[in-house]
Amino acid sequence: MANFPREYDHSVDPREAVVHVYGDAAVLNLRFTVHEKFTDSDIVSGMRATETYVKRNGTWILVARQWGKIPVNYRKPVAVDARNYKDYAGQYEWRPLDDLETISVKDGRLSTQTGKDAAEEMLPMGGEAFFLKGELGTNTFVRDALGRVTGYTYRDADGQEVHVRKIR
Repeated sequence: MANFPREYDHSVDPREAVVHVYGDAAVLNLRFTVHEKFTDSDIVSGMRATETYVKRNGTWILVARQWGKIPVNYRKPVAVDARNYKDYAGQYEWRPLDDLETISVKDGRLSTQTGKDAAEEMLPMGGEAFFLKGELGTNTFVRDALGRVTGYTYRDADGQEVHVRKIR
């Protein structure tokens, strides 16, 4: 592994550390934040790490380490003309037995609410695509040949799609 200058790549804010000791073995799990500096941007990533140690001759020795990014939504909404928002308002069905999702417009903002969940603002990505602050997926509205909104496609971060039907 290359050693980069600290101003290029460094970790901060270790948190949620949990250690489990099993005799002469121990497992550490924690979260931390990695900052990477590039020419024109700073990349910030949430990380989770698991380390396994064994005790030999009174000293803890690291024998395995695994780490990976925690998916976090760092997208920012773009400026759009909100006149089309009224086309998106209505009720949507994900599955027949689920509570209906209600998409509404208030004060020039688009929001979604399902059942008794709190309403969340749908933030514009451009065109007919939106995202929720706490989600990694995107919602792209779909229109029929006459220009009427018939639903939207939810694309999860892993590429899977759910086609959500507008029912009223």
